[in-house]
Amino acid sequence: MIFVSMIVPVLILCAAVSYAVLIRRFFLIKSKLPVMGLRGTLGRTKGKRRKLAALGAAFFAVCFAAQMASGIWSPGMLLVFNYEEAARGQNPNVTRFNESNILSDNILEQVIQRGGLEISVERLSDLLTLSTPLDAEKLDVTQESDLKISTEYQVHCSGKVSLYHTNPKDVLNLLADVYWEDFVLHYAENDSILDLSFAELEGMEYLDVTDFLEMQARKLSNYLPHYSSESSSFRAAENGETFSSLSQKIENYIGIELERYKAFILENGLSRNRYTYQSRMQYANRLLETERRKDMAAHDVRIEAINLYNAYMTRFVLIPTYDTNKEFYMSKTKVGVDYFADEAKEHLESATKLVEEIAHNAYAAGQAGSSQASSAAYTQADGKIELLKAELLNLASQSRTLCSAYVREKRDGYIQVCFTSPSVMGEAASALLLTGLFVIAQSGNAVLEPFYREYRAAAAKPGTEKKKKDRKGASS
Repeated sequence: MIFVSMIVPVLILCAAVSYAVLIRRFFLIKSKLPVMGLRGTLGRTKGKRRKLAALGAAFFAVCFAAQMASGIWSPGMLLVFNYEEAARGQNPNVTRFNESNILSDNILEQVIQRGGLEISVERLSDLLTLSTPLDAEKLDVTQESDLKISTEYQVHCSGKVSLYHTNPKDVLNLLADVYWEDFVLHYAENDSILDLSFAELEGMEYLDVTDFLEMQARKLSNYLPHYSSESSSFRAAENGETFSSLSQKIENYIGIELERYKAFILENGLSRNRYTYQSRMQYANRLLETERRKDMAAHDVRIEAINLYNAYMTRFVLIPTYDTNKEFYMSKTKVGVDYFADEAKEHLESATKLVEEIAHNAYAAGQAGSSQASSAAYTQADGKIELLKAELLNLASQSRTLCSAYVREKRDGYIQVCFTSPSVMGEAASALLLTGLFVIAQSGNAVLEPFYREYRAAAAKPGTEKKKKDRKGASS
């Protein structure tokens, strides 16, 4: 097929040679061309018109067939990135997309290894070209509105790759497979957060287990909303779960199961080391009390500042304003006292939460100090921890199954790969243009042929007479 791909360049070379011959002949005989007898001159080509037509038809047929065969044998491959982030120049994991990765040395090396190709990475890189539809546009980078990000990339493989015992389409197929696998591996969604580990639970205080398991559960609940916002109606085929229903299960685990376990521990005052736990709670409460005093001091300072404001300074100001619906209203503008009031409220709320936490720590420490729990209660607590771990692992497994099903369906659409077949009309128009140029050159040569013969005959005649005179002189 590489010889077929050379047919069109050879035909173009033939047309170029015809024009070179035509130009040369024209300058040699231009002085002998009739000025007013052009119609008569064209009449001399009547016998050659059929020959020119046949030659043109043959040229067109060969050129068209060669272009079509070359286009089918060495098609272009179109990569269309159709996920949402592609239009922003990003990968699915929101990292920056780099088009040079498509033909990177790492990708090409894998293509060579997978296909068993006898070619170097450098040579294969020279035979592959990457382009986008935007390459033909002249973008003015000074205008932000003109900046565009391409989501389509055209890859073409030169027919010269056949010299290495393969063909362009096989190379492009290998490239598409290797790049897709690399893209999914490195730039698709990362679900490693669903891999839960409970190694830290070994020897942990019973009440601390609640906080640890809640933290692990929050990892799951924070991961699901991203997919839910993309496709809230997506449902797993196996169990019919949706992202919202699974999120609700996780919230129930946190709000019901963990609270029941926490209440059981507090009720029985269970602790692995009551004295250490009590000391830790006392130290924690001292720190919390310090923070509470800071909040209350900040609250009091702002209340005092509010009381120092003059009554005339605390009056609000109304400013004429238009809302989003272009309707007129009077907007109240905040003054300094309003900001002080908001900050005082925030500090008071923070201090209130700290008081609740201090009370909880004190109650937990008191329960642990006065506990008379039996070994059966501790065994039951350990059993509850194992059940909570198993339930959380089950939720993580369900989350992975649901997300994997969604991601698998989404990954199928990350990159659409198609091969561009040659356009019959486009190739016919190109072949017709080349044929027209060739026929024009041949017609010009046909018109100039009689004059060129006369020129050559005239150029050869003086030389012949000179030779005859030389012969007569020699005989005498």
